[in-house]
Amino acid sequence: MNTKKRSNAPIILFCTGLIFILLFLTTLISNWIIIMGVQAGLITGRPGTPLFPFLIQTGIVSILIGVLLTLVLSHFPLRPLGELMDGIHAVAGGDFHTKIHLKHPKAFRDLSESFNQMTDELAGIELLRSDFINNFSHEFKTPIASILGFARLLKKETVSAKKRAQYLDIIISECRRLSALSSNVLSLSKVESISVLADVAACPAAEQIREAILQLEQKWEKKMIEFDLHLADCRIHANPDLLKQVWVNLIDNAVKFSPPGGVISIRAGRERGTFFFRITDQGAGMDPGTQEKIFDRFFQGDLSHATEGNGLGLCLVKKIVSLHRGAVRVSSRPGEGSTFTVTLPQP
Repeated sequence: MNTKKRSNAPIILFCTGLIFILLFLTTLISNWIIIMGVQAGLITGRPGTPLFPFLIQTGIVSILIGVLLTLVLSHFPLRPLGELMDGIHAVAGGDFHTKIHLKHPKAFRDLSESFNQMTDELAGIELLRSDFINNFSHEFKTPIASILGFARLLKKETVSAKKRAQYLDIIISECRRLSALSSNVLSLSKVESISVLADVAACPAAEQIREAILQLEQKWEKKMIEFDLHLADCRIHANPDLLKQVWVNLIDNAVKFSPPGGVISIRAGRERGTFFFRITDQGAGMDPGTQEKIFDRFFQGDLSHATEGNGLGLCLVKKIVSLHRGAVRVSSRPGEGSTFTVTLPQP
């Protein structure tokens, strides 16, 4: 949320002016009523009469006039405050679509704009929270239901040994899926809680990328995928653990969507004071609509869920790259594969 420090002088000036007008009107109207009362003989204020009763009478008149004017005039300047209080109570009750429209004075108008901006951002946060819970629940419910179903089948004595082995493989696969989902959620939560990047060191980028490829060896060997590597030996200033996660997630994503026997191209090096990492696969590619959402939580371009994944890997990549003040973008066309490019500023 963009916040600007504003002076309280307009509000103080407005309140001071209101008090001045109230005192002026009280004095003017009280004096007029006192003069009329003296002329009518209702108030004793003639020469030679005791002064104390006169002071009591005029004091009572002034107090009554002041109270009446306060009740009448305060209704108008306090109306915006009443609207603001109603809005605050509505937001406290969970209605983040509440809006207030204060026109005058300018300080109240600025307050109204800030309040409406706050409720817009709160509504957006609430929508993200609701979507996250719904998607997270769905992603957990599916493998749990699968594990439960096949575990019940295993209890039947009539199930053959071959079927038992198949069911156990499915259960193991679903458990791995749950484990990966839990790990990604915890990693994303950890990254989002970081406000200042710590433990920054000079990282050997090429070495990290090669380690990430070896870490995923079982997956790409199974699909007989080859790598076309052009990695410059350079060091970049970053958090080593977080940066390693970026390479692993992007390479894992490329392996996942590459066809058997495909080639994954990786380029990395320095260019005009910026480190770049570019990975290209030979997968099915993405349309523009999918590219816009690919970094959103739980979004999966493969709506059939034929490939493993939970839609958190690329979201995590974007969060980590943003922490390093870098950028990640995707370039793709249906049927032509996808290219992900990470750029990180370097001193």
